[in-house]
Amino acid sequence: MKKEVENKWVIILGCLLLFCVQFIANMVTVALPTIASDFHLTAEMLNAINLVFLITSVSLMLPLGKYVSKHGIGKYLKCSIVLMIAGLLLSACSTDINTLLISRVLQGVATAIINGAMYVIVTIQLPSDKLGYALGIMGSCGYVGLCLSNTVSGMVVYYLSWRAVFLILIPVYLITLFILIRLNKEWHTEDVNEIDYVGSILYALFMGLFLYGIVKLDNQNILVLILSIIILAIFLRFEKNRQYPVYDLRLLKNFKYVLGNYSAFVMYFMTFIASYILNLYLQNDLGYDARFTGLFLLATPLAVVFVSSFAGKLSDRRDECIISSVALTFILADVVILFFMDCLPLYVLLIACIFQGIGHGLFSSPNNRFVLTIVDERDLSDASTMLSTSKDVGKSVSLSLFSIILGFVLGTSNTLEGNPLLFLASSKIMLAIVIFLGFSSIILLVLSKVKDNPS
Repeated sequence: MKKEVENKWVIILGCLLLFCVQFIANMVTVALPTIASDFHLTAEMLNAINLVFLITSVSLMLPLGKYVSKHGIGKYLKCSIVLMIAGLLLSACSTDINTLLISRVLQGVATAIINGAMYVIVTIQLPSDKLGYALGIMGSCGYVGLCLSNTVSGMVVYYLSWRAVFLILIPVYLITLFILIRLNKEWHTEDVNEIDYVGSILYALFMGLFLYGIVKLDNQNILVLILSIIILAIFLRFEKNRQYPVYDLRLLKNFKYVLGNYSAFVMYFMTFIASYILNLYLQNDLGYDARFTGLFLLATPLAVVFVSSFAGKLSDRRDECIISSVALTFILADVVILFFMDCLPLYVLLIACIFQGIGHGLFSSPNNRFVLTIVDERDLSDASTMLSTSKDVGKSVSLSLFSIILGFVLGTSNTLEGNPLLFLASSKIMLAIVIFLGFSSIILLVLSKVKDNPS
């Protein structure tokens, strides 16, 4: 197969896979009220459906990314797709909440491999002058998947059932598996002879315990959180003198690299919880069904598609920090509008969805390019998996924090049904935190640019 043809297929592969993994991360959100009704779930258990997926994905992404990069990205990507299909089938057949949670764990493991692997493949495969364009398309496809999941899932839940939501992506995954077999190519980034298994276990334990610990503020979770901090200290000390660490800590000395990851964390923190809150507000407080909610939220991916047509090329020509700060400003405007959602007409909330889509469409390509091109090729595996980790940690922490706030405000009732005012109070607290984080990221991006151009 010619190089040009290979490049096109790799971009298509990346777009399909990133669309799917982002779709999966959010596809059950619209279905949550229906699932809660079927399984008689509390608010805490309802949030767990998304949290177990995110915790598994985030805690395993870096260790698995390092292992896969050394032993062959292509073959393990195929395995992850097969595992994902199995997890989706199990979700569709779940008869209780425990089976559903186990299936979400399997999907999280598969996502951990896919998320990091695709950015590495594209960065290795494509020439530098085409990289920004490719990353822009892929990033936009990923976010379209994240947002379109609400619309598609809403329609599927309304006309079929929540179980059918887990089946709709299986044909797409089969197509990606066919493309990988057709390419018949392997990609490597690591030439080391040793995998840091101890460091990998310590990292996975820290991340898993930390994300679980922040879900709820009780004695057990506080102990788990303290244990995670102790494991982090052990991990940092252990990794400092390793010849082949699971993650090269020297990368964290680069301010721009850290800033790029922090911006990705903040952006996904903002957008994930904003969509989550708006979805629940439309269904639980305003009484709209899943079909209407899904169609309403369609405004966001449509805006992403419109902006992505030029955002990728823009990142090849303009400063990434400036584009990212403008993008975050649009998303911040979305969150500010949602803060006052109970006082505003529906069309203003629709405008907020459009702002979010514009912001994400502008953000994806420059931020991905900024982080992945600032490191050497030998560090691509670490940079790619850390970038994906930053995004998923943003989603996980936002949902965990919202769970804590909901638990505190709802008190003993611990259910969203019949508590619209308490839900609104919880949402406003959460959105105020989101606004603060958004401002902090924009200020840091602007200051970084000023520092580079003091004149």
